[in-house]
Amino acid sequence: MSNRTTELIDLLKKQIEVENAALEALTKAENESQEPPVKLCYLDMRLDTWKHVKFLEGLIEMAEKVPCDEWLSKVDRYIDRVKLEKTLSSIMQQESSMTELSKQAAKMIDDPIGKMLLEHLSSDEKRHEKALKELIKIVKQMPLQTKKGKKGSDIVCEQ
Repeated sequence: MSNRTTELIDLLKKQIEVENAALEALTKAENESQEPPVKLCYLDMRLDTWKHVKFLEGLIEMAEKVPCDEWLSKVDRYIDRVKLEKTLSSIMQQESSMTELSKQAAKMIDDPIGKMLLEHLSSDEKRHEKALKELIKIVKQMPLQTKKGKKGSDIVCEQ
């Protein structure tokens, strides 16, 4: 593993430490809170922070893997990407439905704080749909092997 990769992994681990500290503080605050809207705000931030930790852990896993493949690994990655696109496309349809339901509920609720929270939820669902489309696009463009050989069929191993 190169020095640059080791430095990157160290940096990502430091970021995970910071995220975990925030996660701990948010969990504590959420558990101590009594008011539902406040609890919901903490919940929203806590889940987002947890997601960041998982993404960073995944990036470390990607950096630590030696890019030496066999054809079967390439096929598995291709199949995973096709499954990802199908699954996320289905989820996007559900996100659209969730957005519409949140909008309808926001029109019906009298509580101004509840209305704001439902509008936030609706906007979050729209953002999810947009993010899913972008995620599919990015993953589909990723090479099946990180290092290219002279020919597309070459298997290149990092030494």
